[in-house]
Amino acid sequence: MIVTKRDISVGTRVGLELINNKWYALILTNLTDDFSDFMILRKKIRGISTLNLLLAISKLMTLGLITDDDEYAYRLLPAGVAMQNVLNTLHHWGNQQLKGLNQATMR
Repeated sequence: MIVTKRDISVGTRVGLELINNKWYALILTNLTDDFSDFMILRKKIRGISTLNLLLAISKLMTLGLITDDDEYAYRLLPAGVAMQNVLNTLHHWGNQQLKGLNQATMR
């Protein structure tokens, strides 16, 4: 018997939301497991407003990907490090695809 999936899982939806939202992805790729000050993080992520950064941070904290301290500094939790690895893998995969496209068009 062949089982077909008619929709993606909730977990997949959450992962795709993180990948699809550029602010989530940029926050996750700019943090480490050491605390980073809010204003330093904001300077690293150009183009995001303070409000949008706070909203994105709040969502990532709710998902258990990052945490904060009492001085408005943030760091990755283990789940955030895992998601950062997924984003890095996707980055490298995308670059490989672009190289392949460039080589194919040069032939």
